[in-house]
Amino acid sequence: MELIKINLTNFRNYDKLELNFDKKNTIFIGDNAQGKTNILESIYFLSLTKSFLNVKDCNLIKFNTLYTKISGVVSDREKDTKLEVLVNNKEKKVKIDNTEIIKLSNYISKFNVVIFSPDNVRLLKESPNYRRKYLNIQISQLYNKYLIILSEFNKILKQRNEYLKTVLSRNKIDDIYLDILNRKYATLAVEVYLYRNNLINKINEQIDNIYFNITGFDGLKLKFISNIDYYNDKSEMIEHFYEKLGKNLKKDLIYKMTLLGPQRDDFCFLLQGNNLLQFGSQGQIRCAILALKFCEVNIFSEVLETKPVVLLDDIFSELDIKKRNNVIDFLNKDYQTIITTTDLSNVSNEILKNSNIYMVENGNIIMQDEGNDMNE
Repeated sequence: MELIKINLTNFRNYDKLELNFDKKNTIFIGDNAQGKTNILESIYFLSLTKSFLNVKDCNLIKFNTLYTKISGVVSDREKDTKLEVLVNNKEKKVKIDNTEIIKLSNYISKFNVVIFSPDNVRLLKESPNYRRKYLNIQISQLYNKYLIILSEFNKILKQRNEYLKTVLSRNKIDDIYLDILNRKYATLAVEVYLYRNNLINKINEQIDNIYFNITGFDGLKLKFISNIDYYNDKSEMIEHFYEKLGKNLKKDLIYKMTLLGPQRDDFCFLLQGNNLLQFGSQGQIRCAILALKFCEVNIFSEVLETKPVVLLDDIFSELDIKKRNNVIDFLNKDYQTIITTTDLSNVSNEILKNSNIYMVENGNIIMQDEGNDMNE
């Protein structure tokens, strides 16, 4: 998969910008707060219709303008596809080949990206909700059916929670209606769980080996934390979870919400059996995140049989020479890679010689070799 070009209108500090890409690496160099990361953010947004910096969509609209539009052309298996996302203060619209797409599930997965960013460390340090969002983002790129199932699950969860509140006010339970809710809820909850568990298993198949190659130490794995019990038979899982819902009804009524289900899922990093966040050094945490990102790239390539576009947001300055070399070896697998950095000395000559280099200064972009201003 390749990004051929991207056009920005009123995005962050850019009025209008058109960038063309090729199979070579692309490097954007400049001081902080000049607009380098904004370019990577726009590419990520074109793929997933959200920012990797966890900000609201309205914050992407350039100050004193009414909307932002990101459009681009991606190529996969020699087929070019035009994608577009438009955001204003009221709504977000997406298009594929100039046709508006109503359901995001039919848009996401058309263009796959993996972002390496210092911000990735939040995956360990933020709340479980942040990690659930991470799982949702990764799975939705791999399987577009997942977003449909997740949307249906969220609807039935909301419906069940609203019913629990009415039971308290009426002091009466409609057993038949509650059973219908519980059956539907259990089925969808298990579906969501299985997708998440599958991704965790795929990561665990390779993350320890990747971490060992980076650090020389082994014993890294992800531990999936869920109140849904795994069985080899899906029907058995659904039935078992349905029974747990019934036994937990009194607690649900006390708290006026559904306490069991994937809305409580979480995961943590274990290094030789110890929680990495509690017992690991900053260096170990960074390397664990790096190993996870390598897993993402590999899994996308294996499942989708196409290579994602790799985005590196100023990560070389945080890595020592050995870890930089690991990244370089990985990039040599012919991934289209788009890099930001404040200093080219942080980037190896091996990458530089196969890269188009642009200087970014206050939203102006100049190709180093040709001296052409890319900003209109």
